[in-house]
Amino acid sequence: MWKLLKKAEELGATFADVRKKRTEVIELLSTEDRDEVRSNGIEEGYSLRVLYRKNWGYYSSPDMSIDDANKAISSSYGDEKVNIVYLPSKKDKVVLKPKKYVEMSVEEKLKAVRSIKNEILSTIKANNVSVIYTESRIHDQYLSTEDRDLEVEYFTSGIIFMAGIQEGDKRASAFVSKFSLSDLVLEQDYHELVSTLKRRVESQLKGIVPKGGEYPVILAPEVTGVFAHEAIGHLAEADVGISGILSKLRGKKIAPDNVNVVDSPSPKEGSVGFVPYDDEGVEGRDAYIIQKGVVKEILTDRYYSAYFGQRPTGNARAEDYRNPILVRMRNTFIETGDLTLEEMLQQVKDGFLFTSIVGGETSPDGTFQFGIQEGYRIERGEIKEPLRNTGISGFTIETLSRVKMISKTFEMMTGFCGKGTQNVPVGIGGPYILVDKMKVGGSA
Repeated sequence: MWKLLKKAEELGATFADVRKKRTEVIELLSTEDRDEVRSNGIEEGYSLRVLYRKNWGYYSSPDMSIDDANKAISSSYGDEKVNIVYLPSKKDKVVLKPKKYVEMSVEEKLKAVRSIKNEILSTIKANNVSVIYTESRIHDQYLSTEDRDLEVEYFTSGIIFMAGIQEGDKRASAFVSKFSLSDLVLEQDYHELVSTLKRRVESQLKGIVPKGGEYPVILAPEVTGVFAHEAIGHLAEADVGISGILSKLRGKKIAPDNVNVVDSPSPKEGSVGFVPYDDEGVEGRDAYIIQKGVVKEILTDRYYSAYFGQRPTGNARAEDYRNPILVRMRNTFIETGDLTLEEMLQQVKDGFLFTSIVGGETSPDGTFQFGIQEGYRIERGEIKEPLRNTGISGFTIETLSRVKMISKTFEMMTGFCGKGTQNVPVGIGGPYILVDKMKVGGSA
């Protein structure tokens, strides 16, 4: 790989880097009518990038030879205006091993997944059930002409339960998931997840449809996390944010002092967005998108760091060696406050508690709308009947300005963020937050 970079320099590249990605993947599926091994193998390949005459050139392949430097050089094109932040020489290896891992064959793992599926079917009168288990061993290497030599190794595992029910003209579907960097999730207690899945589908069947309007709402950690990721984080990604609303508001106060929104390379329990070095060899660091209510930073790669004149944040990520690097989030969350959920509930006379979300979309102008998977009506500080067919919507800046209370309870979970044609694992989460006014809609 060093010879490849040297060859690129000899051909006239002012900068070159190469990344090697190796991933061992297992994916298992069990449904009400079949069990299958969807994936069990190794994916490995290289991606070479060159900066030639201030244009990027790329070449990727499962194998790489010194002559491939010519292919990367010949692919360079553009307006000859690419400038990047350069980094000092560095050599490092980061290895994150699971604290607990029990060796199991693929057959044993599929048997465990089938057992979970059977428990769900015996607990929930579902028409359809799916259990998906995934496991990845990841080894990334990065070399650059700056003499940066970096390696990252880690392990992830995760499980997703899904169930659907139809009773008469009512339909309900729900999912729950759990991911870990530190343990094999198949060896952990999953009964609480099954209970949560049961509660969610049954709540939808017996839930009420709320009357549309603006209400005070409490967002639980999962919903807070999706809001932080979708409605704030995407607006802060430099390639989107350059024309979005947040970059225009840098240095402006848009929320109360207790609102801090962070994108971090270090995952908390429950998330797997582990990015000690990004795919451009940049050290990950905490980036405060919003700090004490003020818009502070944009999430960048090397190019946008130079463009915005700020220190790199370590947000350059690619799904695999075949894909180009994009500006992507890692673990995005709102920081905690000092209140309890009970104290927050007492402030709501007529409103809603939203605990889980399903689907949604955001726009560069800051508008958002999300479907609610699980939610409840609040009356005089007490949690009442569940909801169904409910959604929330609003404008990011306006919603942030209406945050009144933040809990000291904090939870994180894993999501998979799609951008372009790429998906990468991210962490989402935060505390409970009380928004004094949010648009709530329902449909029968």
